[in-house]
Amino acid sequence: MTDSAVEAAVEARGLSKIVQDATGSLTILDDINLSIAAGETVAIVGASGSGKSTLLGLLAGLDVPTRGTVRLFGEDLFARDEDGRAALRAQRVGFVFQSFQLLPHLNALENVLLPLELSGTVPGGRDAVEAARTLLQRVGLGERLSHYPKYLSGGEQQRVALARAFVLHPQLLLADEPTGSLDARTGESVIELLFELNRERGSTLVMVTHDQDIARRCGRQIELAAGRIVQPAASAALA
Repeated sequence: MTDSAVEAAVEARGLSKIVQDATGSLTILDDINLSIAAGETVAIVGASGSGKSTLLGLLAGLDVPTRGTVRLFGEDLFARDEDGRAALRAQRVGFVFQSFQLLPHLNALENVLLPLELSGTVPGGRDAVEAARTLLQRVGLGERLSHYPKYLSGGEQQRVALARAFVLHPQLLLADEPTGSLDARTGESVIELLFELNRERGSTLVMVTHDQDIARRCGRQIELAAGRIVQPAASAALA
């Protein structure tokens, strides 16, 4: 294991994803090499179909590459089986999705409590309910604790999703088009909150986005085209 692998929050080497379709083999990602340091904020950008979401899924171990390796905090992600990868995600990784991914039969408080219950760990030894309630208050939903997703607006649902993602103080936050389902004004307030929470908790942020204004707020951009990195380190203003 190299020093760079230990220092990196995320490191991919020779990462490729090839699937079979009606016409034969389709290369979605081709020989991706990248390293993201702990504490970095990185935007993955590119046209639709360039492989952005596939890359994010591989970095999380939600999918398995055809070739290549991913290390999270120095550990070979694919040396673990599926259950092992899930356990590592539960300990270290938070997610924010475009479609919120809230469980409809759970209210806001219960949705945020879920990762605490699954992990069996409450950061700082706090009571789980109090930890979830405090974070929901932090995202402006202290009066919505008992509301189910269908009674929340899109912006409110994404705020619940942010609270759920950050409740375990993840070392790595992965966000896939977090404002893609929101109108411009709501999306702006949600992304502001995401960056605020990320700064407060010191997480490494890797975000897929098509919005150049959001991408420029990250410390670095990685551009994909046809499954390959074409702009690995464009400078941008820090959030």
